[in-house]
Amino acid sequence: MNKFVATLLLAAFALAGYAQNMVKGKVADAETGEPLIGASVMVKGTDQGTVTDLDGMFELRLDNGAYTLVISYTGYETTEVPVNVKGETDLGTIEVGFGAVGLSEVEVIASVAIDRRTPVAVTSLKGDYIAEVVGNQEFPEVLRKTPSVYVTKQGGGFGDSRINVRGFDQRNTAVMINGVPVNDMENGWVYWSNWAGLSDVTSRIDYQRG
Repeated sequence: MNKFVATLLLAAFALAGYAQNMVKGKVADAETGEPLIGASVMVKGTDQGTVTDLDGMFELRLDNGAYTLVISYTGYETTEVPVNVKGETDLGTIEVGFGAVGLSEVEVIASVAIDRRTPVAVTSLKGDYIAEVVGNQEFPEVLRKTPSVYVTKQGGGFGDSRINVRGFDQRNTAVMINGVPVNDMENGWVYWSNWAGLSDVTSRIDYQRG
């Protein structure tokens, strides 16, 4: 009888040794803390991975051992995170920074503002930068990293983004396409849902702040 019990215990321990552990965490913007939806989280050297959910959260099941998670997201730097899995592992919030393309644009912006070659500070964003940053996001997200601009999402639908420039909302900000105003004539709002394909044909954005 004692032999039988010992055999069962050994079998149970063996199964426990092969059990996979839950590894979870959150991916967020390093500057704003905003969760990144749909960020890729891959185990380096394998084809195992997942994407973050609407809250920027992810879960993976891994055996005990040392791994490297590779986190990538359009417009952001690829980040590698070493993980030593021993049981359930919570990585907390993993912050990723904006990509090198965005940083180089910021340097150009600074020189324009200092030189004052125009009466007001001007930010110019080129088409290749726009295509890289916007991805499957709404068009206002392109301006999220530019000085004095704050972008928010009012709801879950496409076109619900709002832009605030130096504390002024869209009703007090002139938005023009090829010199033609697109603000609503009655209330001043910009309905971005009407311009869903705008990022595909935009060659440049000039943003002036007085």
